[in-house]
Amino acid sequence: MDRRALMTGLGAGLAGTLAAGLTGPARGQAGTGGALAPIDERRLREHIRTLSSDFFEGRFPGTQGDLMATTYIAGAMAAMGLEPAGVGGSWFQPFDLVRFAAADSATLTVGSQVFRQLDDVVLISRKADGSAVGLSGAPLVFAGYGVRAPEQGWDDYAGVDWRGKIAVVLVNDPDFEAAAGDAVAGRFSGRAMTWYGRWPYKYEAGALAGAAGVLIVHEDAPAAYGWGVVRNSFARRFDFVRPDRGASLVTVEGWMQRRVAEALCAAAGRDFDTLKRAARQPGFRPVDLGLTADVALEVATQTVQTRNVAGMIRGGAAPGETVLLGAHHDHLGVGAPVDGDAIYNGAIDNASGVAATLEVARSFLSGPAPRRSVVFCAWGAEEQGLLGSDYYVNAPLRPLETTAAALTIDGLSHTGPASDMEIVGAGRNSLDGEFAAVLAAQGRTLTPDRYPERGGFYRSDHFPFARAGVPALFPGGGTVLGHGGQAAADAAERDWIERRYHKPQDEYDPAWNLAGALQDIAVVRDVMARIANSTAWPQWNPGNEFEAIRKRSDPARP
Repeated sequence: MDRRALMTGLGAGLAGTLAAGLTGPARGQAGTGGALAPIDERRLREHIRTLSSDFFEGRFPGTQGDLMATTYIAGAMAAMGLEPAGVGGSWFQPFDLVRFAAADSATLTVGSQVFRQLDDVVLISRKADGSAVGLSGAPLVFAGYGVRAPEQGWDDYAGVDWRGKIAVVLVNDPDFEAAAGDAVAGRFSGRAMTWYGRWPYKYEAGALAGAAGVLIVHEDAPAAYGWGVVRNSFARRFDFVRPDRGASLVTVEGWMQRRVAEALCAAAGRDFDTLKRAARQPGFRPVDLGLTADVALEVATQTVQTRNVAGMIRGGAAPGETVLLGAHHDHLGVGAPVDGDAIYNGAIDNASGVAATLEVARSFLSGPAPRRSVVFCAWGAEEQGLLGSDYYVNAPLRPLETTAAALTIDGLSHTGPASDMEIVGAGRNSLDGEFAAVLAAQGRTLTPDRYPERGGFYRSDHFPFARAGVPALFPGGGTVLGHGGQAAADAAERDWIERRYHKPQDEYDPAWNLAGALQDIAVVRDVMARIANSTAWPQWNPGNEFEAIRKRSDPARP
């Protein structure tokens, strides 16, 4: 038997044995759900400890560890009594991923200036088939923020035939740096990032306009991260295979440092800051820089397969309606060693979210069948761009039109109880009202996203559902700890990001204080129970960017 087959057998056995061992009487501590079993700390810890163990090798997409983790999760779902909700009556929704890796030799040449991969620019092509990709003599056109927002009467691509051209665009929204009194101020939610400000939107908008390439100008504050994140992440990309993929992609995607944009503007006889100010004005139109660019790019490709895991509790009165909770099972695999450790275990991010999802499912199973069906998913390839949840949205296992809500858990609190709970996306739809009501029953309060300019709402697995019109939110942890208040919570977050986030040091720690996590999971469960047993349909708030998408499917809902 080869190692892969051996690990498959071991993983299935481990999952079944452990899950079966976690079906006894709960020794739980938290819960406000009445008839529903409380959230159990022992089960929660065991799922986190197991999924983040070295056995699963960091759960990177397409690896043996990925296969084992999904086998474990399916075994746990089966052992507790969920119904399979995957393809063909299985627990799984498999999908192919293509890994694109751009060579470090890539260049962007404009006149006599040669800008090099990683130091000056980061270039990639998701249209590559393993051969060289290039653009020759492509005109560079400054397209402001690259936004096409018909509800605002805003189109940064207007009036240009974009075939063969490269759009140079700014990151974030047109009013991120607007001053009080500016005509644009508040039209794109002020400093709170909208979907128009996110980099995936920029590439898609450029493709729909017909551009050959889109290059985003990187600046730390509007991007919410430094050049190091771009350098380390964007030249190695995954994407899933879908029939329309070519139509939604430009040939070359990329980023450039601000200093590169300044140099290009100077060569064109323009001033970068002047163009930025112009891009914030209503009625802005693209500016041809009078420069042409050559792009030389080699991209290696590799196809692998991963899968989502899906289990369900079938509804009683309205089984065709769905409430969905998910968490991503993947992490970063085996990589560069840090302090001698090369396995990126992903305990908090996001073995903890998967464990919480399993606990919510177990609690639901202890009560009567809900009115609506409740689906529990473990998403693949989130760290590669929300690809598992995005795949589900493009090939839904349950109709999106009758999916009442989609929630995600992406990391649990491990620093003790808090008097509040941060809801990323609060103020966008009616779901935050449900959270506020359940939190009040716990004697806690709702805290809206404290850093909306970072675009956190667009960076976790609920977002593909939101983009498809399904009301969705991302419940986080507390920001005012019972011991030490907000200062202690902020210090713990800084420590987590600096020492553990996306590092091998994100490992299970038996010393974690999960009292706050138990509270938070109970809130998520009770919100889902309210929606699952309701006849009402959550709605986007008037004027939200996804309201119109949802309204188009109104006839499908009773």
